[in-house]
Amino acid sequence: MQGQLFLVNTNHSVLNCVVKFFAPLFFFLYFHSNACINAKTCSSEDRSCNFNEILYSYISVPPGIYLYSTQRSYQGNLAAYGSNLQLSMMNICYEARSFAQIISNCSNILPFTHSDSSGISTYTTDFSLDGTLPVRGARGELIYSQWNLLTTFSTPPLLSMNQAGVTSELFWTFTGEGVYTASDSCGNGQFFDNGNTGVKGDPNSLNNDWTGLFDVDTCDMYRKVLCICY
Repeated sequence: MQGQLFLVNTNHSVLNCVVKFFAPLFFFLYFHSNACINAKTCSSEDRSCNFNEILYSYISVPPGIYLYSTQRSYQGNLAAYGSNLQLSMMNICYEARSFAQIISNCSNILPFTHSDSSGISTYTTDFSLDGTLPVRGARGELIYSQWNLLTTFSTPPLLSMNQAGVTSELFWTFTGEGVYTASDSCGNGQFFDNGNTGVKGDPNSLNNDWTGLFDVDTCDMYRKVLCICY
């Protein structure tokens, strides 16, 4: 009888500890989410009002280079948002980062689109990006075990961009086998007509040519832009 009583007391003590540990967290999550709903100032797309995003903020996230997509779609004149194509695309990616549904709090931003001055293949030297870091999707899903594998453009991804939660839509890359393709870059990001073309990537491809290689669209088409955060 005493043994049973001791067991009940022990279980009750453990339960109390568990409740005390998790109660403040769930209270905060409920209060935070409820405040967002009552304020009616944000949608489920807003990370500050998304229950999962709040929960993820309390969990350590895996290190890596995170891929995310713009919310907007753009025609081929990607140079229209800055003084040159590279800076313009960086401006696009900085704007999109505020709304990107990724769990990492990374702050360094680069476009996943080649330009005449820099590109995916040269980021390790141009921006001191660590090529040994893994490439991840929105929730930390592993796309490549190393950035360096991606930039060989000969290794297929472990997950497609769609499977990794990056995007389900076509996106501009302006790259063929890791090399900037001047003839298929919508005139270095200047044109948005149907007489010029730009290389596009496939969000559902599990092949090494998912960045597009020489799969092109006319520049009047609206496509997403992918970005990296590290």
